[in-house]
Amino acid sequence: MFSLVRFVMATHLLQIALIQETVADIAVCPGESARYGDHKCNHDSTHRVCAQLLGDDNQPKNWGTGDFWEITGQKAFQWDDQIRANHGDSWCICMWATARMIESVGCDNVHLRCEATSVEYVMKSYTDGGTDLASAKKCLAKKCPALAAATQRLSDATLPEVGSASPKRISGSTSSVSSGLVASLSVALLVSLGLIAMRRRVVSAAASPETNGMVE
Repeated sequence: MFSLVRFVMATHLLQIALIQETVADIAVCPGESARYGDHKCNHDSTHRVCAQLLGDDNQPKNWGTGDFWEITGQKAFQWDDQIRANHGDSWCICMWATARMIESVGCDNVHLRCEATSVEYVMKSYTDGGTDLASAKKCLAKKCPALAAATQRLSDATLPEVGSASPKRISGSTSSVSSGLVASLSVALLVSLGLIAMRRRVVSAAASPETNGMVE
């Protein structure tokens, strides 16, 4: 029984590890400077969203009512030349700026690169710079459904404690056992019972002194 529990726990841990790899391994934000060394938006506590700030013409991209710098009041500090110098069109922007942009121009007018955004980090955050991130999280769930869903699965993951009726919560909701774990337990139990029954038949046949009336 303990072997079965260890097997199921190992399987569940592998599932969690695969989900973590999916949500944690982000791509380079094309155009981001070398301030972080690897040009990725997964280092400090705010610049976690990779946004496309330039269009196909290498000029500031329109986000509904203007470009990024116009809408955020940063036109005087516009750094589009740095983005072009880095041979890209995007930049790691603040989570609070993302939320304000979404509230200002709507989710559909915001241009994000899901594969280069720290979706897991944003989805687990609540505020940034005093700004509520609810709108940003809702928009990410719409624009980056696969990554947002993976983050939710990781948040809902649980591990059972051997000898305890209650599971140990890694993070997320308070459900006792995840449906995936229940399914794994059921399958593993059925396989184990089948192997036990087969083993018993083999042992019984081997222990019988007669085979077609002959003693071997």
